[in-house]
Amino acid sequence: MIRLFFIILFLFSSVPVSSAETIILGAENDWVPYSNHDGTGMANEIVLAAYKAVGIDVKFQVGPYNRLLKMVRNGEILGAFNVPKESSNEKEYIFGKTPLFTALSAYYYNVEEPLSATRKEELVNGEKVGVVFDYGYGEFFSNNDRVTKIKVRSDLLNLRKLAKGRIDATILYDKTAQKLIKENGLTGKILEAFDSETAGVYVAFSKVFPKAQYYADKLDEGLAIIKANGIYKQIMDAY
Repeated sequence: MIRLFFIILFLFSSVPVSSAETIILGAENDWVPYSNHDGTGMANEIVLAAYKAVGIDVKFQVGPYNRLLKMVRNGEILGAFNVPKESSNEKEYIFGKTPLFTALSAYYYNVEEPLSATRKEELVNGEKVGVVFDYGYGEFFSNNDRVTKIKVRSDLLNLRKLAKGRIDATILYDKTAQKLIKENGLTGKILEAFDSETAGVYVAFSKVFPKAQYYADKLDEGLAIIKANGIYKQIMDAY
């Protein structure tokens, strides 16, 4: 009987017990290579690693950026990324103190129809600039009412429109531009004109979802850990 007791005790002690909690975050599906259609990407890896460092597992609900943000605002999901923090959206979401990363954006043009402007401040003549619904492009662009903002569903659609001469410029973040221009045979045809703005990119948490501030704080904690132990740099260098 005593032997049987110890055998049972050993079997139970051999079963792994996971103490990690699991949360669900919205991951946009069309911002290569930051956040891809299959739930992979640089931002996704950073989020997973940061939360893992504080004992939290993350599952992604992958979908269109604007739809996910609507779900966050309605409290249907805890949060979503990749959201630049601006004065225009700080009242809508809870943000942590630390961005997932900082991204540089620039204006791109068609070499067959070059821009007359040499910097963003000179775009004052109603130029048609392609952007993506609900994306953040910085305070200057948000407040610039002297350009015509043409909104579509994805960066790729903007590139195709620019290649056909249907818009005058589009704003792309650096890693997205490098990948999409090369993959779509537009090298030498679509070129960078000048810098737009630098944006810190965050997880936007719901103001009505339970414990949202707690999870924003835990993300900050996790980001500090993976920056200290080198995991963050490994992820950034891979992209």
